[in-house]
This record gives sequence, structure tokens and C-alpha cells, in this order.
Amino acid sequence: MNKDSIPILSVGNILGEETLGITLFRHSVKGRNAFEQPHKHDFFLVFFVEKGSGIHNVDFTQYKVQDNQVYFVRPGQVHNWLLNEDTIGFQLMLSPEIVHVFSGLTAFSFFEHNVPSCLTLTAIRFQEIKNHLQEIELIIHGKELLTKEITLLQLHLMLKLLQKDFLIQFPEQDASAKPEKIVQNFNSLIDSYFKEESSVNFYADQLNITPNYLNILSQRYLKTSAGDIIKERTILEAKRLLTSSDLSIKEIAYQLGFSDNTYFTKVFKKYTGKTPGDFKESYKFYHPYP
Repeated sequence: MNKDSIPILSVGNILGEETLGITLFRHSVKGRNAFEQPHKHDFFLVFFVEKGSGIHNVDFTQYKVQDNQVYFVRPGQVHNWLLNEDTIGFQLMLSPEIVHVFSGLTAFSFFEHNVPSCLTLTAIRFQEIKNHLQEIELIIHGKELLTKEITLLQLHLMLKLLQKDFLIQFPEQDASAKPEKIVQNFNSLIDSYFKEESSVNFYADQLNITPNYLNILSQRYLKTSAGDIIKERTILEAKRLLTSSDLSIKEIAYQLGFSDNTYFTKVFKKYTGKTPGDFKESYKFYHPYP
């Protein structure tokens, strides 16, 4: 394990070969059922579980793997799984560049910040999505430009159908019902600056709105204050580093902008109910990774 950071895996790390933006394969052929070390990706992952069982952890939320599920993991999220050997389905890996190609329309709700990572479908609906996957599977390796364009269009259609299902299951995640750009940009800015900037004023200035209005939007659409959203992102990163790196608590505090280790411990305990040391030990107890 890298002492200084959480492992970040590329498609090449996982498959032993590089691909060009879109990678689709059957889990039973190339997938790994035991991926116990927490890690990040530099790509978007959509994992379709047709049949199977086990556990999948995504940023400290533990999901019980069941039939007819779809999992969404963004670049930078920490995840790991332990699946039973009979698990079958598909893994779809998308580069940020490919996802950006689709950005002209509404953003994919399931790739946004602070949203559920697991979608449960009916058996009939999963089969409909599987049919799309099989169509993409047949043409994905085509070399002709027109074939590549058709692949992109079919992929976009399938993802939009999943987005529709996602918003039916999680209607509160419908960005069209909120000031989409401001809330999205606030979350994106936090991802970029949370280690250096913890002031609501800073983010309000970047968004060209007042701190009071940012707090109003945060309370209304994110269900907590803007200051708490910033702190929760910092604590999430602290959890990631505590459980997935060999950095000391003091080193993690410094890396996250805390000059006072005592204050870091106080803030961490406020948001998690445990000290950093207790959290690390309890997580190791339940997840005895090598």
C-alpha cells in the first residue's frame, strides 16, 4: 500500500491492458470477485449485477449486493467489494473524456456528488438494460468511424434510460428541481479547494453569490449548511486516508489543512462520533485488509 495516498487504479491496472475510453466486459470473464483493498479509479464505473451476492462499500456506505442492481462509482470515490463466486453481470468503464462528450445534455444524476451509488431494478427492466449492453458489446470494437458513433449513441441512450430509472427511485436527486448549476458548481469547487479553503465566503465569492444565499441554497437542497457541507467533504477525505493509507493522524491533519492536531480530532469526532484513532481501529476490525 502506498504510504502517502490511496491507490488510484486505471483500466490498465485492472485489466493489464489500456483501452480507448469505453471498456465493456462480462464480470464472469475478466472481473475480480475479491477486491478487498479500498482504492480509487481515474474512470467512471458502472457495475451491472445480473445475479450475485456479497458486499460492496462505496465511500463508507455498505451495500448488500443482490440480483438486478446497478452500481455507479465516480473517479475519486473509494470503494472495494467482496463478491460471491457466482456473481455475473457486466462492468462498464468510461473515461472522463467520454462522459464529457455527453455533457451537452443534462448531467447524469447518478454521477453527481452525495447521491446513492446503488440502483435496484426489476428483473424485467434489468433485462431491457442488458439487451442494450449486448447490442453495445457486439459493435464496441468496430474500427469504422460510423460504427464508433453508433456505439456512442447507443451508450448514451442506455445511460439516459438508467438516469430515468434513477430519478424514479430517487426523485430528490432530480437536478431540474433545483438551481442545478450553482449546487453542482459548489460541490465541484469543494472537491478542488477543500484542503485549502474552509470558508463559506470563499465559495460564495467563486460562485458570485452572497454567503447568505449560498447557505439558503445549501439548507434547501443539500439539507445542511454550506459550512457543514465543506467540513463533511474534509472528514470524508480524512476517513479515506485513515483507512486506505499509512499516514499518521498528525500527517493526515496537516494534509487536510489542520495546523492543530487537537482541533482536527475535535472536528472529526463531531462529525463521526469517534476520534480518528478509534475510527481507524474500528474500520480495521471489520475490514481486515492485508
